[in-house]
Amino acid sequence: MATVYGPDKYTIPTLTTDAADIPATLVRLLDSMRPSLIGHASSITDRTAKYGIASASSIQAPKGTMVVSAELSAIWVKTSDTLDEWATIMQHSDEVSTETVVATQPNQATAIQKLTIPETGTYALYASMNDHNGLDTDGSLREMRVMINGQWRFGGILSASKYWYWSGSRTTFLNKGDIYQLEFMQRADGERSLRAGLSYQRIL
Repeated sequence: MATVYGPDKYTIPTLTTDAADIPATLVRLLDSMRPSLIGHASSITDRTAKYGIASASSIQAPKGTMVVSAELSAIWVKTSDTLDEWATIMQHSDEVSTETVVATQPNQATAIQKLTIPETGTYALYASMNDHNGLDTDGSLREMRVMINGQWRFGGILSASKYWYWSGSRTTFLNKGDIYQLEFMQRADGERSLRAGLSYQRIL
């Protein structure tokens, strides 16, 4: 008869008993150990394929299974026995950035850049804007607003000058699907051509 051993209740086969029971007991041993084993995945897609769903070449890993990824510098712990749901203990990502030159109209708030957050975690955010043309100093104020889901998070106001440059940053927790956006308002007459950049990098 197989016995249960240790605080994690591992199922241990006893070799002196009926040999026909040994294969099934070994399977039970592996099943009992899975929450304490560390899996490996090269990406989130690979994690799902290997441990998130059950198939001929994968398992439906139980809650508590840990998976690490050298490629993503990530550690995840499964939070459901039946669903492909994970808690992220650590995950770094490459910087995602976008930059463009855009025309803006006076006295109108304009959405310059917009990014969607791909995964829940802690992110370093960075935004910048400048008048790359060196236009005249007409106008009173230039307003930069960095928004998350339509709510102001950081920004700045500059007075009129040539070759002006603004940048800002913040570290904050964000959820998957959050909309990260840079807005601008130029209080002046005439159209303005501005260069703007927006970036994020997951750090936890």
